[in-house]
Amino acid sequence: MKNYVLSFLIVAFFFACSEKNVEVQRISNLEYVVVSDSIYTRMPGKILYKDGLVFWEDPISFENIIHAVDVKNGTELVAFGNRGEGPNDFTETIISLDSEGGIVVNDLNKPLKIHFQVDIDKKSVSFSSYKYDCDAKMTRLLYLDKGKVLYLYPEAEKMFQVKGDALGYSFGERPIKDEMNNAYDIFQGQIVYNPQRRLLVYSNLIFPYLSVYKRSESEGWSQIGEWREDLDYTISEGKLNFAPESKKGAIELALTNDYIVLLQRDTEVEENISNKDMRGRNMASLPRSLFVYDYDLNLRKIVNMPFPMLRLCGDVETNTIYAMSVNPEFELIKLEL
Repeated sequence: MKNYVLSFLIVAFFFACSEKNVEVQRISNLEYVVVSDSIYTRMPGKILYKDGLVFWEDPISFENIIHAVDVKNGTELVAFGNRGEGPNDFTETIISLDSEGGIVVNDLNKPLKIHFQVDIDKKSVSFSSYKYDCDAKMTRLLYLDKGKVLYLYPEAEKMFQVKGDALGYSFGERPIKDEMNNAYDIFQGQIVYNPQRRLLVYSNLIFPYLSVYKRSESEGWSQIGEWREDLDYTISEGKLNFAPESKKGAIELALTNDYIVLLQRDTEVEENISNKDMRGRNMASLPRSLFVYDYDLNLRKIVNMPFPMLRLCGDVETNTIYAMSVNPEFELIKLEL
């Protein structure tokens, strides 16, 4: 019996150690497919994937600010949404997927949100406009289900708030616990939800950080994973400042069935570009690498592409990633992880 217990412990220790020391696969120039090279914009905004369509935002144009592309043939089915002063026009937008299909565009400056539903067969779009409680302290939102909406509040003690219930609730501690008066700037980040796994993933834009939260059947959320690199910072007069050469966070986050994917610079193969070089719209300064983690936050793959990339989104039912690349013009590409 003692030998059995000892053997079990040895095996358990082996698997525990092997999981923490996962071999990272390096991939250069992963094969990709150009979905569309007809991305006519000076700067593509957020992209989202849903049911065979990639939606991409043009944050600079005043007409047709959202474009829907059929990923099977690269055809743009419809373009919709306008900026302006009209009752259904937007000023500053944030786009997200609706749990029932379609896409929702919220205005950050006025209480307007519009739900757009694209009919692939008819190549048409219908919409319904609503009012909502506009809150300037919110920087990201996700539509869950049953009328629930999850918000990111970077400067709140509990960063995530779920509204839609009679009471609503908050969860999620800040990654850095120190007192500061610039939390709104420091904790800016991306949030993506995988409804298949009931997992929320948050990545920070300012410093390297990932956290994963599990949504229970009773609607509670618990943190099941956290990853960060060593941070070098000081706090002066209540303001947190990172050291000048500190590594930055990922500029994009996407989820697939098996992976968490970050778009960031791989300094082993890419030039370490300073913040000064990244100002403005210098597309050559964008990162060229995808860091691929499993949902236990083990780094599995590093994919180095021959061109910069700006936006990411993923298909949570497969391991397909869609990226807005700069090659040298904007292209929507598809990669299989």
